[in-house]
Amino acid sequence: MIVISNTSPLIRLSNIGKLGIFHELFGEVLVPPAAAREFGESLPEWIAVKHPKDDPLVSALSKLLGDRESEAIALAIEPNADFLILDDLKARKIAKDMGIKVIGTAGVLLLAKKRGIVNEVKPLLMALVDRGFRISNDVIEVILKAAGEG
Repeated sequence: MIVISNTSPLIRLSNIGKLGIFHELFGEVLVPPAAAREFGESLPEWIAVKHPKDDPLVSALSKLLGDRESEAIALAIEPNADFLILDDLKARKIAKDMGIKVIGTAGVLLLAKKRGIVNEVKPLLMALVDRGFRISNDVIEVILKAAGEG
């Protein structure tokens, strides 16, 4: 399975002590250099930094998005990633329009619940919200219902 992540989901789950969920779900996770720099601490050995090869695509995307999102989208296209983990709404829309399967931090938590890695999603979502994660009440409701908690 090839999984690319942007910085925000890594930072969010690290902030609540749950970064290991990525490893349990996906094994290795790839991040572009801009995301690795923004993470701000050394990455676990199961997170590999990979440079996107399509510089013109990164450049074109950078006119619409930040460097991290642009590199992550370009990287997800190259190996035909199974998932791109991304929270930025504009970047998610662009990635989806390009045919990339996108999942956000809340979706990762839902997947972790469905695979038995976590017992409950709600306390983790609330911990994220308490630390500044912006997610609408409607999305929280949908995630909790899908997790059998709503």
